[in-house]
Amino acid sequence: MFLVGTIVGTFGNKGDLKINPLIQPPDYLLELSDIFVEDSSGFKQEFEVLRVKKHKNIYIVTLQGVDNMDVAEDLCGLSVYLPSIEFKELQENEFYYHELKGLTAYAESGNLIGTVDHVLKSGNDILVIKDEEGKEIMVPFVDELVPEVNLKERTITINTIEGLV
Repeated sequence: MFLVGTIVGTFGNKGDLKINPLIQPPDYLLELSDIFVEDSSGFKQEFEVLRVKKHKNIYIVTLQGVDNMDVAEDLCGLSVYLPSIEFKELQENEFYYHELKGLTAYAESGNLIGTVDHVLKSGNDILVIKDEEGKEIMVPFVDELVPEVNLKERTITINTIEGLV
């Protein structure tokens, strides 16, 4: 299962939901037909998607069986998953977030920094790397600081400028 978004609120009074996308490109959400919503216990319930539309930076979704505010409000804050995704081919030096998770990060000198734990989506995406002690190191995912990503070897090279690591 692939995490594709989070339900961040309701929209209108008929049970529509606002989903914050966690995938790139986010417009993939416009093609949804079925989703799984994970509750706090880890159970994933499947819903048929009736309609999706983009509204500013979020996506408004109408789900089968979610037809009033009470039901919709119970889903707020939960994660949205897809069983699989047909990934579009990316250009050179473009990566899907799930490909980066788990990569071993090394300094250009060859010293181990840690492992990529996740990616924060912002103006410039930020790699969150955990060192051997569990400390988080945040590295902007830009060419100047991340000169090499090697998916085949599952490594990433970080330019460790002063104050970064």
